[in-house]
Amino acid sequence: MTMKTSYWFNRNRLLSGLRLVTAPLLTCLAALFISVTTPAVASGLSANADAPRSTFVTSTPQAPPQVRYMVIELGGRRANDISQSGQIVGNKVFGGIRHAAFWRNSQSAPIDLGSLPGLGSVVESINPRREMVGYAFNDDSSVERPLFWASTNAGPVELSGLPAGLLSEVYGINPSGQIVGQFFSADFSVEEAVLWPNSNAAPVYLPQLSGEFPHGAAQSINPSGNILGDACDADFVECHAVFWTTSTSTPVALASPGGEFIYTDFTLPGHSINGPGNMVGYAHNVDFSAERAVFWASSSSPAVILSTVGEFTNAVAASISDNGQIVGIGYNEDFSRMRPFLWPSTTSQGIDLTTFFPPGSDWDLDATFATSVNNRGEIVGSGSFKDGTVHNFVLIPVHGH
Repeated sequence: MTMKTSYWFNRNRLLSGLRLVTAPLLTCLAALFISVTTPAVASGLSANADAPRSTFVTSTPQAPPQVRYMVIELGGRRANDISQSGQIVGNKVFGGIRHAAFWRNSQSAPIDLGSLPGLGSVVESINPRREMVGYAFNDDSSVERPLFWASTNAGPVELSGLPAGLLSEVYGINPSGQIVGQFFSADFSVEEAVLWPNSNAAPVYLPQLSGEFPHGAAQSINPSGNILGDACDADFVECHAVFWTTSTSTPVALASPGGEFIYTDFTLPGHSINGPGNMVGYAHNVDFSAERAVFWASSSSPAVILSTVGEFTNAVAASISDNGQIVGIGYNEDFSRMRPFLWPSTTSQGIDLTTFFPPGSDWDLDATFATSVNNRGEIVGSGSFKDGTVHNFVLIPVHGH
């Protein structure tokens, strides 16, 4: 599954020629208040064992109490992750070049993290030590190199082990510095899920689900070293979200919801496994004409379809916090419109966050999405203004109102 992460991709949709363009995002520094629901705690079952493949479960929507959020435009292009203490990473145009960017908090100016000579860059993930990972790229993405930043004061370092002729994107880093991503060829004939034990180590190729599924990627790794990724067949017709207990364990295919939703996957950007081992992603039918956001309590649990609202019947879940808040994106029936969604818990009705943006704002509300949520309930995402310019944002909970 390869994603060009200047957009929001469901990778197998991209590879089937049905690329989901999640248009870019918000600028201006507006602070406004929106009503949203408070989180409930997700069940923290440990991941294990073999998963059932066709158990159909849907969540029963509930309406929790309301809390207020402040929306702040960050002045960048992309916001891909937010740490537990509120640092934000993504990218921004600096001097005409898209570079990886870091925000110390929601009110601070972005810091240019640099790139390899002549290339743009983006950060996909940050850990509590403020170590960051992402990748460098050229204008047409024919060159992509895996990157690591030891701190905001250190320049980017290319991770070792990329084979000649291949490209690499890196998506996740855990608190101990383990890093996950993928190696792939420009024509997608090769895709390998990889892990670096640390920034100085050689990459480890993660075991395949089976010989029927030669393609794969690793998207997220939690503090215990559990990994969420996927496995796809040679033609990218059939893909399944998969779970590795460790970098040497055989992956387990996560359950599909059943019915027409027989395939599962993750999306990018995203951080789809939390500390307790809960996971999120999406399920889709054979022709990609319908998608549903899903939650797995563990690798042996059934897939729970998360509920949406209104016309946004299609959805993907991108990230889950340790206390069970989930964010992602909702699409209308023909995928021509997309909105950032929040699920305060697996039993909560999905919330279209654009419902609370004021009328007449600069946002193109149908071209916005949420990418990550931390344990304080702070949410980051990206989208477009009506003039087509790309911006990023953060939603900050406002307590005591």
